[in-house]
Amino acid sequence: MRMLEEQKLLTKIASLYYEEGLKQSQISEQLDLSQSFISRSLNRALKEGIVKISVHRPVHFHIDLERQLQEQYEIRQVLVVEPTGAGDDALKQAIGSAAAHYFETTVTEKDKIGISSWSSTIRAMIDHMHRSRQKGAAEVVQLLGGVGNKGAFEATLLTQRLATLLNCPSYLLPSQSIEQSVDSRLRILQLDDVREVVDRFSALTVALVGIGELEPSPLLRNSGNYHSQSMLKTLADRGAVGDICLRYYDASGAPVLEDNEEVVVSVNLQQLHKIDRVVGLAGGERKLNAIRGALCGKYLDVLITDLTTAKALAAQP
Repeated sequence: MRMLEEQKLLTKIASLYYEEGLKQSQISEQLDLSQSFISRSLNRALKEGIVKISVHRPVHFHIDLERQLQEQYEIRQVLVVEPTGAGDDALKQAIGSAAAHYFETTVTEKDKIGISSWSSTIRAMIDHMHRSRQKGAAEVVQLLGGVGNKGAFEATLLTQRLATLLNCPSYLLPSQSIEQSVDSRLRILQLDDVREVVDRFSALTVALVGIGELEPSPLLRNSGNYHSQSMLKTLADRGAVGDICLRYYDASGAPVLEDNEEVVVSVNLQQLHKIDRVVGLAGGERKLNAIRGALCGKYLDVLITDLTTAKALAAQP
């Protein structure tokens, strides 16, 4: 009989809470029971099956796949989207839209944000963002320089636009992204204006990055912001599958160039490991190996990608 009465009380408490929407404090007062008793009773109701909670998942949500990838690659969060149309632009717009919502709901006024200069997907994200009425971040820092007039414009544009949207200062990297030699790169890094920006990399809390494949994207090719054919051959010979901010890595995520060979002025792969939240935006069959390499290298904390790419990542560790 006692068990029957306990079940009856648990059912009553659960009904008041889940069906009638009363707060635990209100149920406590109404039934003359302590609030801690109400809390324990609600937990029991769940464990004993008196209450069964189900979540309705619309057909285009892929929570199970996201969770699988998070566990498989030991990454904090994966967001999977479905483009509404065919083609590369539809893909980038879908990823960009999801990234804009994620970024607007997670960034804080204390965040110091680094942004990759060369990503049409990040550009799509910024196109989908709304301007913050208050200060939305502490600062935005450019992670990779530009080459030539067209290059410099594109490289600074994303940094400035994001800072404007967040009502915060921007710090532009006044250098080419690819210098002519290692010595030239080292000299550039000693310039006060460059040093001021590069020194800020160590204080970043968030980084927004695209993921490139070995073959330069149309955006990079149009700007001239890519390596010579001889360097691309060297990278390929060493097994490079992709890059973040023109820092190339192989299928396991290991860098393919030593620091004494590097001619790129940008955040490096080791520095990415030290940033609390690196958000990668990338998708498409061509970038599959590059994305997998970035995941294997543990360079990303959050990945926003498309359904087809996500399924391929899940199918082949």
